[in-house]
Amino acid sequence: EIYTLSLHDALPICQVTHALAITLFGLLKAGDELIYATGRPYDTLEEVIGIRGSGMGSLIDNGVIYRQTELTDDGGIDKQALRSSISDKTKMVSIQRSMGYGWHIPITVNQIAETAAFVHEINPDIIIMVDNSYGEFVTSADPVAVGADIMAGSLIKNPGGGIALSGGYVCGRADLVEKVAYRMTCPGIRSEEHTSELQSRQVI
Repeated sequence: EIYTLSLHDALPICQVTHALAITLFGLLKAGDELIYATGRPYDTLEEVIGIRGSGMGSLIDNGVIYRQTELTDDGGIDKQALRSSISDKTKMVSIQRSMGYGWHIPITVNQIAETAAFVHEINPDIIIMVDNSYGEFVTSADPVAVGADIMAGSLIKNPGGGIALSGGYVCGRADLVEKVAYRMTCPGIRSEEHTSELQSRQVI
């Protein structure tokens, strides 16, 4: 079952970071290991993870273990390096679909499908999380349709085309989205309560 959670009250300049951050914090606990299979993530997530900046309040500061594998010379996901990196503590493998601020070929849906199947064969309990920013509407299938467990992205880039004032989304397995929703608000509230119309502008 697939559920979607919209973040209508995220700030315009960091809505994707917010969506990704609550996904990571909602699903990872102290002692869990996060592996980025597409190399170093872009700037704002470096501070969320704790590999740049003060680290205060970051995933690493909260006890999450971080590792990354680099892309192959032709810009693909290095499955053998990924296999070597996966351990008993690995809880999530993350894939950044777009190039971000780096120079590499965007990761395709087929590559995501192959990587998800590869990782799930090693351990079906590992969560495949995709940063889907700039990947919306460019293919007929999204990552969660081909094996990814959860994805997050922006509502003001491809979907909004500059029309939406702010917002991001989290989409995937219902049980995972529910955990993310509790992180967005608080236990007991989940996604039942949002910012009121008087506190944020909305495009109709």
